[in-house]
Amino acid sequence: MRLRSLVAGTALAATSVLTLAGPAAAAPRPAYEADVVGVVRIDPSDPTSAEIQVRYRCTDDAGLWISVKQTADRSADPRLAEEGSSAISAAWSDSHRETVTCDGRVHLGTFTVDLDEAWPGRPGQAPLRKGEGYVQFCLTDPDAPGPEGLVLSHSEFVHVR
Repeated sequence: MRLRSLVAGTALAATSVLTLAGPAAAAPRPAYEADVVGVVRIDPSDPTSAEIQVRYRCTDDAGLWISVKQTADRSADPRLAEEGSSAISAAWSDSHRETVTCDGRVHLGTFTVDLDEAWPGRPGQAPLRKGEGYVQFCLTDPDAPGPEGLVLSHSEFVHVR
């Protein structure tokens, strides 16, 4: 009987410690987060256009800029992650006109990038091709112009097909 009481008491104490540690150990979720899901899918009828699925969450209204850049050999060239990488881009499709839903919940969005917003003489005005691409998913505060308005910048190399 004493052994049962000791075991029961130890189990109760362990449960209490775990219950107290659970909520305290949980980190708060960030206000903005994103992750590319799957691959970049080139439009077979227009290789300058592609779709990208992104799982994202935002809490306040935000503008979106999304892009895919590739080097000439379509490799995961780390220089694409550097400032000024447009100069080495052999292909670059993007969009500022897509919208996101910012209600604090996680959403799965499919976004189109293309050359519709490209300016004359911009580097990378060539079709996307199979290989690796550098995807940038950026959310901006519509009330804060310039770099200080950037609330999320998520970038990663993704397979393009």
